[in-house]
Amino acid sequence: MANIFILAPSVPLLLTTSRTYETGVKLQSADKRAEATFSAFDIERKNVYVPESGIVFNVAGKIESKGIEIAAAINPVDGLKLWGNAAFVQSHFIDFTYVDGGGVFQSYSGKTPPNVPNFVANAGASYRFDTTLPVEIGASMRHVGDRFNFQDNMVVMNAYTTFDAFAFVDIPKTYFSGVENTRLSFRVRNLTNKLYAAWGDPGYTDQIILGAPRSYEVAASFKW
Repeated sequence: MANIFILAPSVPLLLTTSRTYETGVKLQSADKRAEATFSAFDIERKNVYVPESGIVFNVAGKIESKGIEIAAAINPVDGLKLWGNAAFVQSHFIDFTYVDGGGVFQSYSGKTPPNVPNFVANAGASYRFDTTLPVEIGASMRHVGDRFNFQDNMVVMNAYTTFDAFAFVDIPKTYFSGVENTRLSFRVRNLTNKLYAAWGDPGYTDQIILGAPRSYEVAASFKW
């Protein structure tokens, strides 16, 4: 997104417009132990300000994104939950040409916008032990495909996969009469301490934001 106060006089001040089509379907088993969803989308944006550098922006006449999303979850036996989702995306500049500050004609039509992966997937599993103090343990993974850090698509930020793990215990009201439910939780994020590029700044092509390293969380929540 561009700040209109730093646009060069030669850059037209245009309003960005968008159009979205989306449809989908959801299925659920008779015993409600399994469900699945499917959706498809088509998004078109016109007059989108795209950074050429930290202070120079150009107008992409049209950006088009199409894709599908699939999600499913199943509870095959009491206590066990399995789930996953995936998205496939095709995003391109449809009309993006301009003359840069050096007077050179540039065209990125047909290129993929920065930081847009063509594939993203998540999956997880957990099991809840039905004990006096119910305990649930689980793990999840996230995969993000290759992305570009600039509209010329010359530099690729590699795909990455991260894993999380968690455990929590629910303490019923009988232990704390004034609280309906208490939950104590412990979570480890980026379990393998993966080093990856989470985001690239197209305005500063030599800079990226690294994903968070392995971290630990302890939390308590209360419901009245």
